[in-house]
Amino acid sequence: MIFAILLLWKMLPFMDIIKVEHNQSIILFISMLIIFFMFTLVHFSNLKRKRSLAFIIYSIICSVMFIDVVYFSYFNSFPSIRMIKQFHQLGAVKDSIKMLLGFKNLLFILDLPLHIIYHRKKPIMNENKSYSKYIRFGIPAGIGFILILTLSIVDAKGLMVPVMNQEPFTYHIMDIKEVFAVEKGKDEEIIEERGGLFSQEDLEELLQRTQLEEGKHTGIGKGKNLIVIQVEALQNFVIDLFYDGQEITPNLNRLIKEKGSLYFDNYYQQLGRGNTSDAEFVTNNSLYPSMEDPTYVQYEQNTFYGLPWILRDNGYTAWVFHGYEKDFWNRDKAYTNQGFQRFISQDDFKLVETIGFGITDREFFKQSIEYLKELDSIDDKPFYAFMITLTSHTPFKMPEKYHYLNIREEHEGTILGDYLQSIHYVDKALGEFLEDLKKAGLYDNSVIAIYGDHFAITGYNPQGVELMSEFLNMEYDINEMFRVPLIIHVPDVEINETISRIGSQLDFLPTILNIMGYKNEKGIMFGRDLLNYQGKNFVAAQIYVFKGTFIDDDTLFNMSSDGLFENSQAYNRKTREPIELEKVKARYEYIVSEINKSNYVLKKDLIKLLMENQGSVDLEDLKGKNIPDDKYIIRCYNNPLEELSKNYEEGHRLMAVKLKFIVEEEVVLEGGYEIKDLAHWMENHEDAYLLLKTDEWNKGIFLKVKDEYPDIKDRLIVEQTKFDQYYRLSNKAFKNIFFNATKGNYTNEEILDFLKRNPLAGVILNEEYLDNSFVKELKDLEISIYLDGVDENVDIDQYENLDGFLLKQ
Repeated sequence: MIFAILLLWKMLPFMDIIKVEHNQSIILFISMLIIFFMFTLVHFSNLKRKRSLAFIIYSIICSVMFIDVVYFSYFNSFPSIRMIKQFHQLGAVKDSIKMLLGFKNLLFILDLPLHIIYHRKKPIMNENKSYSKYIRFGIPAGIGFILILTLSIVDAKGLMVPVMNQEPFTYHIMDIKEVFAVEKGKDEEIIEERGGLFSQEDLEELLQRTQLEEGKHTGIGKGKNLIVIQVEALQNFVIDLFYDGQEITPNLNRLIKEKGSLYFDNYYQQLGRGNTSDAEFVTNNSLYPSMEDPTYVQYEQNTFYGLPWILRDNGYTAWVFHGYEKDFWNRDKAYTNQGFQRFISQDDFKLVETIGFGITDREFFKQSIEYLKELDSIDDKPFYAFMITLTSHTPFKMPEKYHYLNIREEHEGTILGDYLQSIHYVDKALGEFLEDLKKAGLYDNSVIAIYGDHFAITGYNPQGVELMSEFLNMEYDINEMFRVPLIIHVPDVEINETISRIGSQLDFLPTILNIMGYKNEKGIMFGRDLLNYQGKNFVAAQIYVFKGTFIDDDTLFNMSSDGLFENSQAYNRKTREPIELEKVKARYEYIVSEINKSNYVLKKDLIKLLMENQGSVDLEDLKGKNIPDDKYIIRCYNNPLEELSKNYEEGHRLMAVKLKFIVEEEVVLEGGYEIKDLAHWMENHEDAYLLLKTDEWNKGIFLKVKDEYPDIKDRLIVEQTKFDQYYRLSNKAFKNIFFNATKGNYTNEEILDFLKRNPLAGVILNEEYLDNSFVKELKDLEISIYLDGVDENVDIDQYENLDGFLLKQ
């Protein structure tokens, strides 16, 4: 049992590293029960070599905890088994991983070799001791019972999702189940297309938003080349920074002060699962990135109409430059649909000098000049060159010959000292590149934009936070961590400005289109023109924080890690004074809706449909949801097939059946009949829809039906009774989901917040929920409302205020 004690001891630093903020006692208690359940099963069993088996289990759990804390130290979230698909990229970031291997993280695996050595030299006596069956089964069963009871209480109180977001064992169990459920139906795609997520009015508003009007600086770069440089890990704090009298970025500072330059000093990263590649995607398309997989991977085949395509339609030739392997982040395949005509990758450069990932930025820029000359010579029209740098990637280790700065002793060898050396080198390389552009005759006829892709020093690295807070003499939080510079230089114009309004990479496309004088005639943009938009802008961060987190001119809002709004925190952005949550709730809900709309655009490939239909799309035709407008959902429980047929003949097209498991997890209908009989009935009644109900949801009963009979799944409506069930049901499984609020213990506010974040097809209520304001808010989400507990003798006219239909006894 020593291994169980050691694991429980490791849970304390584990919870500290992953920043468990809520329900700490419950999470620790659940982890303790799971640990002791596993090890009592082994300890009291009659298995041989129990010590070896216990050590294997201990080693696996310690290794998973180690991976969790390393991943969390950088991404502020648990890893998913989905990330196995990205393991081939680990070699490229091995130096970055080494940076995260501090003693606190290594603590989880440091003892493993010691255990091996100790137990080889000193065998344990009585390892194979036998116990009575009452002990062998009684103790694990008792712990298991307490565990099940605890989870049931947690679930009944609506805390299962918050707990699973922070408790490692339950998180990984559910993650694995979800991933395998998705893999079984990997060719089937579920699109979040429930009512309230994306309406015709939303589409019209976005199309109107895209039609930029002339205003400040419109067209000052028209007809010129456009060179956009995405600089690896360039944070804003280094701009105009002097370190012991040494200017960190003299060339960028000089460019900012030059005639024709615009400097955006409150500009922020906007990333998804694809990090640098998502910064590229957002910058060129003004769409939010995916939070499921890297956007270039998940939406490789989508149709886009972003900056490369827009400029191509105005006579430009669009090339992209990056000095690394062309298939990293799936760039080589994704760039075609992004609109780039040629990808200059590592294969096209001579690797005469490399640092970290690959070719040095100095060589990258030097050799790229020749390709830019080739690009310029194609015709007499301008070009678009999108360039991605490499050298200033973590862990920022530069050869001694490039240590141009004199670093203080306390910063020598730290992430801050190394970063300053690295970014100073990149600034020198940029300065040389700008001079080479002048020598090549390209500078004076090119708009040049330079920005950082994402933070360099993570706010979830304790050493980095402490160093940065001390160095900047301010708290190093997401406001500073996510802030990157944007510099746009337009030759031959009499301007020089610093724009301090809030913006992000989402806003680059509309802003640069205004400067270049071209309109987006065919696509959709979620960003705003930072030079002319008069409204209150915001940054909706999704990576390293939780969905709903935002930054605007006045507010820093951090969504709680347990996913509950009431546990979140809001601060005044300038003073860091707390703000009442109710004052920012409307803003939070709007920002969540913006992200949902962008997800809809990607999942529906809506830009393709707009282009194919000359900008006009009827969203009703896209919903793929034809749930009949029956007044009643008829329950067919006693003799299901006969009742289904009888009600169908009477004109009903929306009915309910109940499922259960029998031996060997075979699914049957309550009241008799196998699922194959139901599937056959559905095939013969092609306009019928069925609501599936069950008392055995947690055994994956609905997913089993979906896997066995995928042809009918789009006419099946599944009943969800707990918030945490949504992810498994919706993730490439079912289009139509009803939330039955009568089975849980949720408040009106919690239900509304859940439905705004995860729009469903319908909600089932009882009379306790029929508060007029609550019903009205549900109507605003365009979610059908069904009332439970009503029989055919009740006067239904009294419920005309409901937007949906009644559930008949």
